[in-house]
Amino acid sequence: MASPRPFRFLAPLPRPLPLLLAGCCAAMLAGCEKGPSGRVLEVRMEDMNEKLKLIEKRTESAMLMAETGSQDLKQRIEAVELKGTEVVTQTSSLVEANEARFQRIEQTLTNVMRIKEESEAVAYLDPTSEGHRTLKTDHGTFLVRMEKIQRNPAGGGFTIDLNIGNPTGLELQEYRLKGDFGQPAPQLQPGEAYGDYSVRLDEWQKTMIPFEETIVVPVLPNAWSRISLPLNAPSEESLKLIRVAMVVQRARLSNQEGAGDYSVVNADSDGAGLVKTEYGPLLMTVTGMVPEGGSTRVQVSVGNPFGFIINEGILSGQFGPTAPRKMESESTGLYQQRLLLWSQEMEEFKTRFTGTISPLSWSQASFVLPTTDQSRIKYLRLKLEVSNLTLPKSTAP
Repeated sequence: MASPRPFRFLAPLPRPLPLLLAGCCAAMLAGCEKGPSGRVLEVRMEDMNEKLKLIEKRTESAMLMAETGSQDLKQRIEAVELKGTEVVTQTSSLVEANEARFQRIEQTLTNVMRIKEESEAVAYLDPTSEGHRTLKTDHGTFLVRMEKIQRNPAGGGFTIDLNIGNPTGLELQEYRLKGDFGQPAPQLQPGEAYGDYSVRLDEWQKTMIPFEETIVVPVLPNAWSRISLPLNAPSEESLKLIRVAMVVQRARLSNQEGAGDYSVVNADSDGAGLVKTEYGPLLMTVTGMVPEGGSTRVQVSVGNPFGFIINEGILSGQFGPTAPRKMESESTGLYQQRLLLWSQEMEEFKTRFTGTISPLSWSQASFVLPTTDQSRIKYLRLKLEVSNLTLPKSTAP
């Protein structure tokens, strides 16, 4: 068997060998640079440099465009915000202007309603105008016209002779005439602004002289009555316009005995109506209504101004809906037709009066009407026939 060969270590290369290899590589590279491959590499490097420069330029251009676009976008956004602010401001101004306009319209409507009410309650008397004017009061509408103006030598000033027409059945015993007098109101000039005209109206109103006079000369029912109104006017020239209203303070019916069998009670009225009896009139006001089967029980409060007790009675008459009122623009013929239709809706009734009516006091009572429709129990034309009454027991020994 052969013995193994001994392991031999290679000897290290001499140190000059790496230097030799490095030199060879450098020589080879130098040779390559001078060859065709080196020129190609150089061309490619130059081409790459050009492309890099082009990319840099494009990048700079893109960044510049982006920056310019950003500035433009910013300016556009700012412009939109500015326009939005202007729109909001204009809208706010428009809203405020509309609110002010609505307030002016509301004020104008209020003034129109006030003027309408005042014109209905106040009569405008002009010495140069013929015919009568109307005076609306809580007791009805009266007529008034100016007859003449004459100087008052006793009390100074002037006396206005008025003729008052009373189409009602009331006799006015005491009433108050109040208002003012002066020059006629100024007229609106062509092209004059309403604001300027309003200022002139205010100035004119300040020149009017107020008056108030209580008169006890009777105004007879269904007739014309002449009265005298003293006014402390400086001259007749200051009486070119007289505005007058009337407040009735005391009146009485022309027929105190109350001829006629039936009286009227309005169910919706807060005040009391008169109910006639053979012993004298009672006061009655409707306080409520309660369904009762196929009928309605009407609850009332009755005032007895007499010293006897009413124990039993029979109510009779008619009931129906609220009576129609004549509208301002309605013709008399049409109003009479509506009255005729309303009268045909009235129903006859006769019922027992339930409840004891105490003397000299208010008492609660009731009666039944043959309907379940309470809207048809608004107007009551009735009379009371007392069937049982007693006098209170005497307290004398």
